[in-house]
Amino acid sequence: MSERRDLGIGLVSVGWMGKVHSRAYSELNSTFPGLAVKPRLVIAADPEPSRQQFAVEALGYEQATADYLEVVSHPDVDVVSICAPNFLHKEIALAAIAHGKHFWLEKPAGRSAEETLEIAHAADAAGVVSSIGYNYRQAPAIEYAKKLIAEGGLGRITNVRGIFFADYSSEPNGALSWRFKKAWPGAEFSAT
Repeated sequence: MSERRDLGIGLVSVGWMGKVHSRAYSELNSTFPGLAVKPRLVIAADPEPSRQQFAVEALGYEQATADYLEVVSHPDVDVVSICAPNFLHKEIALAAIAHGKHFWLEKPAGRSAEETLEIAHAADAAGVVSSIGYNYRQAPAIEYAKKLIAEGGLGRITNVRGIFFADYSSEPNGALSWRFKKAWPGAEFSAT
């Protein structure tokens, strides 16, 4: 195998999904041994100091900061994982685009169709590669349903509607996070 080229990774928000992205990058070469790139965890941003420390000590980032602009402007960063709350997606994605950084943005891209289109048009105009993280796309149950449909044993399927119930927010003593404040996740995506 030829030498792998480093792919500099920047992370914005070291919450649950930021940890998932980081672990995925760390496992990339063992999952795809012939890959021509090797992820290098360069810098992570989170306003919470304990998460910055976790990014360096547990996830393996070379450095951490409170300011996401340091991530999107870092010269060694090629790709930015944007895992911040929904109300920040547009702002951070546009900053990444302005610095010519490719990015992986967690869903939803924007809080509205207009915000999402603005991000998409800006990325296209800048020639920046972007991806939206639909974290259940390759889940075993989804893959199995896809296989059943593709094999045709269920007949001709023209439409599928699935519902995913998550009980993570049912704990009455749990934290009131940004997800439950209508203006932050976006009116059409709010859990309230």
